[in-house]
Amino acid sequence: MSRKHWRSMSVLLALAVLLALPLGATAERIGEGRTLVVGIWGAAQEELVREHVIKPFEQETGARVELILGGSTGRFTRLYAEYESPTMDVAYLAYGQAQQALKDGIIQPPNPEGVPEWNNLYPQAQEVGYGVSFMAIGIMYHTEYMDPPPTRWLDLWQLQYRGKVAPFVVPGTQGLAFLAMAGRAHGGSEHDIDLGFEAMKLLKPFPAILSGIPETNLAFMVGDVWATPQISGYVFEAKAEGIPVDFAYPEEGTPFAMNVAVIPTNTENTDLAELFINYHLSAANQIAYAERLFYAPTNRTVELPPELAEMVPYGEEEVAELLALDWAHITEMTPEWSERWEREILE
Repeated sequence: MSRKHWRSMSVLLALAVLLALPLGATAERIGEGRTLVVGIWGAAQEELVREHVIKPFEQETGARVELILGGSTGRFTRLYAEYESPTMDVAYLAYGQAQQALKDGIIQPPNPEGVPEWNNLYPQAQEVGYGVSFMAIGIMYHTEYMDPPPTRWLDLWQLQYRGKVAPFVVPGTQGLAFLAMAGRAHGGSEHDIDLGFEAMKLLKPFPAILSGIPETNLAFMVGDVWATPQISGYVFEAKAEGIPVDFAYPEEGTPFAMNVAVIPTNTENTDLAELFINYHLSAANQIAYAERLFYAPTNRTVELPPELAEMVPYGEEEVAELLALDWAHITEMTPEWSERWEREILE
């Protein structure tokens, strides 16, 4: 066989190999034989991530994604316990948890070169890790029993609502935000939390202390609970299901909340983790989150239809109007507040 003929055969063989690969794949995908472990919430978020993030990520990289499902508090604790040898390569945290973890060197700072979509994020989503969704924490109220609707946090302390206002558990994003806003509504703040605890005692007896979305929706359906602090997306989900509820933005302020994707400092899969997060920040996934969960996109290039945009904190002006609690301080104080909650509120 001539040298020229041999070169022609080699080219044909190479083309045959490439044509046999999935669209967009290369002969040597960086994730072949590797596993990326991702800690995230379950239920709808798991479904969305599997469809819009994991599927294209695995196809591009050849890696396999393993999910660890649960709450952000467990992931936050686990990141610290496994600092030297993390079992998670990507973890989703609440805003304040991500702030604390970055301060302590537990997670990596953002890397725009590895995550190009970072450059399209609103400034608030660039502060720590990679902000993946914006949320507002206001008042979820029963539309049949609270007419007119509440306009202030302080309204929840009116006598006609005694025994119908349910707090959320502490720790927990809604519970901590409510404790801080109870303090603010009565002259204190997250930095002067004594007034918050005293105000919570005045709401007793509680119809329930809520901890999950199904139980919260059921409590409103049967009329046991008329008001509770809640993330806006969960309220609009419940409303879409026919539950008689709506969402109020209180005059004293509606706390800003954000879910954040982070990469542990000592992971050996930083390259894959950055690719995974870049898919999460893509317009396709952010739109899916808004449509399914009413979570606001953090990517400035995402355009939502007007009817959907009205139900989420959408755009720079609306996000800027949300109240920025000192979540770093709240996260630092959470162990102490949780102990105090058990001792003073639950007894």
